Amino acid sequence: MILSLFFTRGVSLETWINQGLFDREKLIYEEHLKQGNLDKVYWLTYGSKDKVLADKLKKENRLHKDIEVLQMPIFFNIPKIGSYLYSLFLPFIYKKELKNSDILKTNQMDGSISGVISRWLYKIKFINRTGYTLSIFTKKQNASKFKQYFIELNEKITYKYADVNIVASNQDKNYLINKYNLDGKTIEVIHNYIDTNLFKPLNLQREDKLVFVGRLNKQKNLFNLIESVSKTNLELDIYGKGELKEELINFTKELKAKVNFKGVVDNKELPYILNQYKYYILVSHYEGMPKTLLETMACGCICIGTDVDGINEVIEDKVNGYLAKEVNVSDILSILNKIDFIDNSKVSKNGIDTINNHFSLNTIVIRERDLFVK
Repeated sequence: MILSLFFTRGVSLETWINQGLFDREKLIYEEHLKQGNLDKVYWLTYGSKDKVLADKLKKENRLHKDIEVLQMPIFFNIPKIGSYLYSLFLPFIYKKELKNSDILKTNQMDGSISGVISRWLYKIKFINRTGYTLSIFTKKQNASKFKQYFIELNEKITYKYADVNIVASNQDKNYLINKYNLDGKTIEVIHNYIDTNLFKPLNLQREDKLVFVGRLNKQKNLFNLIESVSKTNLELDIYGKGELKEELINFTKELKAKVNFKGVVDNKELPYILNQYKYYILVSHYEGMPKTLLETMACGCICIGTDVDGINEVIEDKVNGYLAKEVNVSDILSILNKIDFIDNSKVSKNGIDTINNHFSLNTIVIRERDLFVK
């Protein structure tokens, strides 16, 4: 059985590596190959140098030999419009490989038009997978009406013509059924996965510090987090990059908060880092199904979040973590002022069990395998 994966529009193999995502993103495809669920996987990427990079990774034994990268031709390297044009022409450029495939699969909604066109042309089973619902995110980011219209049109077409739609949360499933009048039988909730052989407790000495891992943007509500931390004796370490980095650093200095900016780390380094912290905090305005929350919970950290979609589907308040009712400073601070006075050993164990039972790599591989042959 051969699967063709359409990368997110504009995303290359090089992007995965530079953003520290490669080791995490490749796992599910390598596991399918190891278990014999798939014989070959094509990655259709948006990098014009990805083939050379893939060959190098194979020589270093960092990429499975049966994953073949089909890169974007260099003449699509046109600023702003190149990736859009390529997403339309891709099904014709790689006609031979796609016709030879048994399953077509997307990685996110942006760029899914390649999968839709290929489904129409070659009548191959099309699995539309998204880690988050794009129209929800762009609406909350106040995207223009023009942009929102085309995103929703793309979603409507893709969800209609896909044989199976995979979403990461029950909130996403309910939203899509109501918005596009979809048959719920075509939508499967398969959570994001993590490698529980990698992300697990390591019995290291943990500091009574907070850690955040993620993008430094408005969605993550970091100004309210930093202000909350400034009103406590707690210290916060932030891992990640984003457009708000300089503003956040200046804000931290103004408040004299105990906040340290640690930069970006590769995903494979995270287990050792996370095991050195007692608390993880994610106070976003909204989420899809945040992988860093899953990874941190698997490592035994006490996880603190806000009661918003995506987070509250993972954290059950006072059972496997803690939820602030709102995203404001007052509610975040209320949780932070309590954490030193709670026995968290049971909460930590419940968190680890949650991940092992519902979010482990092997659990998700089994769910996907069943969809391949359904």
